[in-house]
Amino acid sequence: MFTDHFHDDLALFSDVLLGADAGPSKTAIPARALTDPARLEPLLVQFGEQHECTEPRARASQWSKYFFARLGIATLVAQLATDQALAFNLDNLHIVCDDDNTTSQFVFVQGAALHPERPGHDFSALVDNAFAPVVATLAQQCRLSTRVFWSNAGVYFDWALGELERQQRIPPERLAAVRALMACRQRPDGGFNPFHRIHKRCPPGTLDGNREPVEQCRRLCCMRDLDSRWDLCSNCPRAMHRAEPDRATG
Repeated sequence: MFTDHFHDDLALFSDVLLGADAGPSKTAIPARALTDPARLEPLLVQFGEQHECTEPRARASQWSKYFFARLGIATLVAQLATDQALAFNLDNLHIVCDDDNTTSQFVFVQGAALHPERPGHDFSALVDNAFAPVVATLAQQCRLSTRVFWSNAGVYFDWALGELERQQRIPPERLAAVRALMACRQRPDGGFNPFHRIHKRCPPGTLDGNREPVEQCRRLCCMRDLDSRWDLCSNCPRAMHRAEPDRATG
């Protein structure tokens, strides 16, 4: 639906948003299923089995990353490229899952996908109508703080914005409007802004989990290492460390 607007590393997300006439290659299910614990739980369990993860909080957090990355990144690109907000409604949206039951595509099954009266830097529908119901269900189901899931969402959103800034294909005033949004505790409409303060600054000389110099890291740990299947993410605040000084020899 917005394929032509995705370039370089963002091209991986070019087929995430589909119109009703696109005909996804796999069976689509109502997106509302993600807010029904009885329907969401099998997706999480099967995801855990595929990845040999049995800890409920770890698998829910890791599963959520695919949901937030694919929907959040695709929405950011589509909205800024068209300068129109997407009209999200879980009752008018279907999802397609990959073999491990992570969400891979989102199908607008009826009506116009774009909201004619809201600009592209308005992400209130994404946050309130798509993300928030799923976050609430995940948090209740696995007994993990909603702050962890919102942090997962914000990290990918921030990464994608950085990619768009690097590519310089989007008008700079649209990119600046999103950066301004991320600097505010609340959205302009007074609503919750999950993209605020996603990262924190690191002291000079800090190395990340890959032992690479880093200036910032995510503010909250995703808690995936609650299961021994996964280590800390390289940008996890708990993975940050200072370089050890060289020791004199001889």
